[in-house]
Amino acid sequence: MLRLAIAGLIAVVAVTAPAFTQGAGAITGTLVDLEGHGVANAAIQGVNVATKVVYKATSSENGNYTLSLLPAGAYDLLVTAPGFNPYTQPNVTAVAGQTVRLDLHIIDYQLGTLGDGREFRIDLTSPHPAPSGPAPRTAGGKPDFTGVWYAQRTVDPGKPEMLPWAEKVFEERVANNAKDAPGAHCLTRGITAAGALFPYELVQTPARLVMIFEDDIPSHRTVYLDGRSHPKNPNPDWMGHSIGHWEGDTLVVDTIGFNDKSWLDAQGHPHTEKLHVTERIRRPDLGHLDIEFTLEDPGTYTKPWIIKRVADLDPNDEIGEYVCTEGERDAVHMVGK
Repeated sequence: MLRLAIAGLIAVVAVTAPAFTQGAGAITGTLVDLEGHGVANAAIQGVNVATKVVYKATSSENGNYTLSLLPAGAYDLLVTAPGFNPYTQPNVTAVAGQTVRLDLHIIDYQLGTLGDGREFRIDLTSPHPAPSGPAPRTAGGKPDFTGVWYAQRTVDPGKPEMLPWAEKVFEERVANNAKDAPGAHCLTRGITAAGALFPYELVQTPARLVMIFEDDIPSHRTVYLDGRSHPKNPNPDWMGHSIGHWEGDTLVVDTIGFNDKSWLDAQGHPHTEKLHVTERIRRPDLGHLDIEFTLEDPGTYTKPWIIKRVADLDPNDEIGEYVCTEGERDAVHMVGK
């Protein structure tokens, strides 16, 4: 079954040569995979912890990278590369007038499992050919989202700003290689992961938007469009309770009523039952969806966290079955003749 292994190997930081300009620092190193080969064309971002200014670099053919002209201070490093799990290295210190060396080891998606590893991940995160033309519309004149869609691709992951307890939980999950990820134990991956790993289908009616996932338990989600309100005391659930309304051609989906068991992404960002998710879904043309998540959880994050994604239409696909049985404990207790 699908397991999400997260890059969490410890990197060594050492101060070496002078930086490029007086008063500025640099972070440099080599990005390698599990076998020690350099990883090319990886996107490296250094986010200044104090100012939130983002500095960017791209690894060379040999995996070398340099973030230069960095004001002295602490930086959170984020690494993304096709076919690999996202990597996060918090609180790397840039020193004025010096270059800090930081060699990074990132992990192939699924540890390179045949048929479910790096190639699968590259396909998952790459744009797909999609039909062109205007977005279809319902009899009521609204955009019709109905169709089978490739897994959502993140175009802007946002920057979650966590409270201290959440920061600690997140760092523990990264260090543990995400071994306790819900999906690794046949549990629901959560609202922001549903539709982000495998194809999914949208079925739209005037009163409902039904989402059918080729992954996740439960394998579906309903957004009520009939004008109802949320229950006064929603039963905390994995996917929450969703209602939607239209703002022009944008469907705004409001979801509350979560338990605190799911992860908000493969890296392991947590949340509490205070989580409130607002999705804004658009179909700008026939072949594409734009999806924006705004995650608000005052019990976990200091401000809203916004994630932006897109999905490509796959007019020739059908949703398949996904059966997850790991950890199944009931069969041995069944009573028969």
